[in-house]
Amino acid sequence: MRLFSLLLLASVLGAAPDGVAELRAKIDELREDAPAWRGIPWGDSLAEGVREAREKKRPLLLWIFIDRPADDARC
Repeated sequence: MRLFSLLLLASVLGAAPDGVAELRAKIDELREDAPAWRGIPWGDSLAEGVREAREKKRPLLLWIFIDRPADDARC
């Protein structure tokens, strides 16, 4: 999405095609090869996560995703 936004901005500002290639090269320089969050051992059992967090005396991160619109009256 960021790449699209930057390319759109470049086209609005009148960047030449070679300017777009230069912009793409700069974006590629900033991109991480291995983001840190991919190294986290994510689990899928809440009970197991709570047990492990207590054993290690560490906080527990609970990530919940519900595939419904924010204005859904059922929530």
